Amino acid sequence: MNFKDCLIIILLIVALNSIVYMIFKKYLYTQSDAGMKFLVINISKDIVWLAISLLLIEKTTENFLFIAVCFIVASFFIYFLIIKLINKS
Repeated sequence: MNFKDCLIIILLIVALNSIVYMIFKKYLYTQSDAGMKFLVINISKDIVWLAISLLLIEKTTENFLFIAVCFIVASFFIYFLIIKLINKS
């Protein structure tokens, strides 16, 4: 896998997760069913990220595993932050 492609994929997921977190904290945190609204936004973000990632890279097993690992790590991190924030309230 090309280093440039890896970097783009990682930076894209970091940027999108940051945007989703900021939207949640600013607009959705105080609303009712904030967790469900977060899930809708996050799943939409994941679909967009996956589509862009698949357009950028070659379709090989190694690249697919890289995307899967990035997705799992990024999802764990953002869900951890959101659940921690919701439990505070």
